[in-house]
Amino acid sequence: MNTNSGKTKLTNLIHNQIKKHEVWNKNLEKFYKDRNGDKFVKSDCSGRKKALYIGINYIGSKSELNGCINDVRNISKLFSKKFGFKQAVVLTDDNSDVKKRPTYDNIISAMKWLVKDARAGDSLVFHYSGHGGTVKDKDGDEIDGFDESILPCDYTENGQIIDDDIYKILVEPLPKGCKLTAIFDSCHSGTIMDLPYTYQCHNNIEVIENDVRKEIFNKTSNVVNSIMGGNPSKISKSLYGIYDGSLKRAARNGVNPDTLQRRQCVADVIQFSGCKDNQTSADMTMGNVSTGAMSYSMINLLNEDKVYTYTELLACIRKILAEKNFTQIPQLSTSRPLNMNDKFII
Repeated sequence: MNTNSGKTKLTNLIHNQIKKHEVWNKNLEKFYKDRNGDKFVKSDCSGRKKALYIGINYIGSKSELNGCINDVRNISKLFSKKFGFKQAVVLTDDNSDVKKRPTYDNIISAMKWLVKDARAGDSLVFHYSGHGGTVKDKDGDEIDGFDESILPCDYTENGQIIDDDIYKILVEPLPKGCKLTAIFDSCHSGTIMDLPYTYQCHNNIEVIENDVRKEIFNKTSNVVNSIMGGNPSKISKSLYGIYDGSLKRAARNGVNPDTLQRRQCVADVIQFSGCKDNQTSADMTMGNVSTGAMSYSMINLLNEDKVYTYTELLACIRKILAEKNFTQIPQLSTSRPLNMNDKFII
């Protein structure tokens, strides 16, 4: 191997890694400054209430489900009666009205309706029960190479709705002080909204916050600061190792660290999902009625008089599923660092 050529490649490698680190630093400094400032404002949910409910059984298809339409009926009734969500759009594939069927176009239009003219104090609800999937990532923003998606009733003709589009339509337009609570009872839904923070239940009690930004920032700072007196080869390998290791660790924990750098919004967005990205969400039968396991658990808990904290609600959902021998692990993702002891309000 040519020594000069090897040195040139190594020099270029180090320069590229330093540039990456500088970008990380700038993004992180801005992020933590915003985080400690007034970037995020918790909504008091004192304004208007709007809801969008989507239930798809894929009637007559080979992939037909049984409980999704029941989920929509049950949760829309609960949210209307108990929480005051009177203004709502319901899309189900048993509806004879073509405008109220969950087609690709109708879902996109309804999502835009949900967030239109949103303002501080508003509380919005999005509930989806149906098939979830994955499609090959085209813009390089996913660690595993796949975008998560939801499947409209006409997905075989018109395609799936991917997480990038869900974020752009439902999250990006929301103003500071507005709250969106999204519930996805579908497979592969852990990071379906591309939110930067994910909270998980372990042993039904412990809740873990994953902040890969901080890990990358702290570790790369230590390495790059030693460049002048260190071994160039070891430094470049360390940088690669730290970055790659952090991403792999994030992927295992169900968090997309890429979203930490590019997905920042000022609204208060909370997402409940029935499982991790690499898991499926199950149907269940209760009293001869089919329902989604996640939706059933959440509806039963919220029907109680108790006001749950986010920790309690997530842990109780997980406990109900575990007691019924479901292996799926419900997730909670947010647009901001969340105090899990806050009361769940919508």
